[in-house]
Order: sequence, then C-alpha cells, then structure tokens
Amino acid sequence: MRAEPKKNAVRRRDALGLLATGVWVGACGGARSEAREGPAPDAGPGGSAGAGGGAGAGGGAGAGGGAGAGGTGAGGASGGSAGVAGDAGSCKLAPTAGCKLTSDNILGPYYKAGSPFRSDIADGAQGTPLVVRGVVYACDCVTPLANAVVDVWQANDSGAYDNTGYVLRGRMVTDAQGRYELHTILPGLYLNGSTYRPRHIHYKVSHPESASLTTQLYFEGDPWIESDPFVVSSLIRPLAAEGAGYGVDFDIVLG
Repeated sequence: MRAEPKKNAVRRRDALGLLATGVWVGACGGARSEAREGPAPDAGPGGSAGAGGGAGAGGGAGAGGGAGAGGTGAGGASGGSAGVAGDAGSCKLAPTAGCKLTSDNILGPYYKAGSPFRSDIADGAQGTPLVVRGVVYACDCVTPLANAVVDVWQANDSGAYDNTGYVLRGRMVTDAQGRYELHTILPGLYLNGSTYRPRHIHYKVSHPESASLTTQLYFEGDPWIESDPFVVSSLIRPLAAEGAGYGVDFDIVLG
C-alpha cells in the first residue's frame, strides 16, 4: 500500500453544505432520463465548449440530448445497470479474505471515446478543485495493476457535459504501483426526471489481464444520493479538505 499525505476529513455537515449548493436546472432542455440503453447522443448545431471549458452558452443539444448551457437534451440514455460489488471467487490469484470487486454502475449517455491521455482534465473549467487518487488492483485486492487505462468523464460545475470536445474528459495509465491521480473539479448537479443525480464521476477501467469495468464515483454527504436509483453504496467516498478544494481516494478492484 502506498503512503498518502495526511488530509483533514470534511465533516458530514460541511460536505452537505457544499454539495447542496450550485443546483442547476435546465431552462430549455428539461429533465432527462438515464434509465434506458443507447449510444451517447451528439450535440446539436452550435454546441461547443464555452469560456471556462463548460458547455457553450447557446450551444444546447438537439432533442435526444447532448449537453448545452441552459439544459441537457431530453431523452438521454445510458448503457448498463447499477451493479453490486462481486466477490472474488473466480479470481485465479491467491484469495484475500474479504476481497470485493469494485461495483459496476451505469455508463450514462455521455461517454465519448478517444479522450486525450492526461491527468488534469479541467481544461480551464471553473469550479471547486478536486484531486482523486487511487490504485487499480487485480482481483485479489492486493496485486497492483501497472498500465491499466483509467478513462474518466464528468459534468462541469453547472451540470453540463462537453459533447463537442474533451473538457472534463481524459484517460490515464497507472504507474508501476497501479496508481493514478486525477486533477479535476467537483462535478455539478443536473435533473434526472423529477430529482437530481448526485454529483459523480464516470469511470471505464481496463487492463489486458482483467475484466473491464464501467462504474461511477459518488461523494459522501450528497443530499441527492438517497433518491437516486443508480447509486451503489460501495461507490460512495468521503471528501477531505485539501488546499483550495478537496481530495478523495478511490481504489478500484478489477475482476
């Protein structure tokens, strides 16, 4: 295990206060659903990243839904379903007591292949700084996986995804100890039907010797977690105060 710098844990009420602010309501796109399967929609005419790296003002998506300022498109889709942490019973490595594979989770409608390789995905987007650190392990929960590809994407501070470029999207390759470190901002909230999706970061993680994983990272204290049908409790992590923003640890165990 790697040694981590000591950080001050955020008290639950502090995280609640942070996560309850900045609620974004789509003015023209309306609510969308993440429940049905389908490919990521393309942005409509005029949809481009605006100043600060978010979805551009006026760059809304056409019906069927890419993200733009003023609203995500109606009728968004996602692939997959919320999963549960699996045991490592099929693991060919020496078993570790209590080892659990990382839960899978929905793909969501806004995955985009071909993100650049980089650890800082903010690309000038404004928001609260966030650093995510973790280790990708093999199915024994002990063996670190070097050269695993960690593909991430998220909404901006206003709750919109950049579907025309790669703002807040990127891929990282783990080092010899299986470590990755992501520099980003705290993702915003957006409507999903009559409620909001909690703040989250999407992950697709792959390694030649393991099964690929699609999952999400959620944050402890988010008031919208309880009403969200897709959240898996094992994917929730506490935020810790770090510099001008926050830090969070998110290790991943592949099958």
